[in-house]
Amino acid sequence: MFSYVNSEMAHAESVEKGSPKDQLEAINGDIEHLRKLLEKLNKERSSAERQLQSTETEMSQLQNSIRKIEKELKQGKTEIKKLQSRQKALTAQKNKEKDRIANSVRSVYLASRDNRLKLLLNQENPEEVSRHLTYLKHLQKAQLEAIETFEKTLAEIEDNKQQQQVLNNRLEEQQTILAQKQEQLIKSRSDRQQLISRINRQFQSNDRELDSLNQQKKQLEEVLAQLAARKPTNTQIQQSKGRLPWPVNGRVLYGFNQQRADTRIRWQGILISAATGTQVAAIHDGTVIFSDWLRGYGQLIIVDHGNNYLSLYAHNQWLLKKEGETVLAGEALALSGQSGGQTEPGVYLEIRHNGKPQNPVPWLARP
Repeated sequence: MFSYVNSEMAHAESVEKGSPKDQLEAINGDIEHLRKLLEKLNKERSSAERQLQSTETEMSQLQNSIRKIEKELKQGKTEIKKLQSRQKALTAQKNKEKDRIANSVRSVYLASRDNRLKLLLNQENPEEVSRHLTYLKHLQKAQLEAIETFEKTLAEIEDNKQQQQVLNNRLEEQQTILAQKQEQLIKSRSDRQQLISRINRQFQSNDRELDSLNQQKKQLEEVLAQLAARKPTNTQIQQSKGRLPWPVNGRVLYGFNQQRADTRIRWQGILISAATGTQVAAIHDGTVIFSDWLRGYGQLIIVDHGNNYLSLYAHNQWLLKKEGETVLAGEALALSGQSGGQTEPGVYLEIRHNGKPQNPVPWLARP
């Protein structure tokens, strides 16, 4: 902007000596030059913001995949512990059955030897011979049953080992996938930081930054105007003024109506410090009426509390609720982050009534 002003002053000195027609042509040329410059910057900004949206959406999806895999790994480890416990019980059972078979074999051997001797000594007593033969058959049957039970136990032990092997293989695959997902997430974060740096370099001029913020403000107000026309809920948030819970525990980095750095725009809410991944809670009961990415606000969620009261939670890393879902005060809405081009993590909170921003601090409980 300073280079443009200097060139404009130099050009004005040269055209002062020309005719009015020359002066008009020079001014029109300056206007066209500035228009093309702004148009080029707007195109570059739009392209960078589309890439930023794509990167942050990918980060949210990867985070979801990582959580799912971590849950499966936890369940798999629990299942392996159960299988190992069962394996221990089966091994103990196998040893008992092994001893039982050994005792059975010994009993059959002794009974057979005694019966042969008794058969030789009691050939004239058929009933005694029959009774000994029946006893021997019972011993042999018990021995066969013990052997059959032992074989089933061995088969179950082998099946248990195979189940553990299959589960271990699956867990190893999931561990590999998890590592790959985490590498992708790290790369996505790096790409995102590079995008943010590019955007910041492109909008160093105060006037261009002001135009960008005004456009963001206009877009959000249009969205809010459409959302405010929807049927409100029946909750009475105004009755809880001064007692509402904070969305996160943190200090206020930027207060309501405070001037933004290097701009003439003022904050219409408050920015609260929060580590990345902190749960962002609803300040009151309501219905989610917006849950998506919005330029300047990143991952944004808006809750309708009824009677034309809305609360906005911006710059999140991951949105947990979808449009149309009912939420309670203190219920997690999102995980905090720094989406939308923020240089540090935190939660941006706005409270609006009839579309007009309200200072959130008097609404919230004293920390």
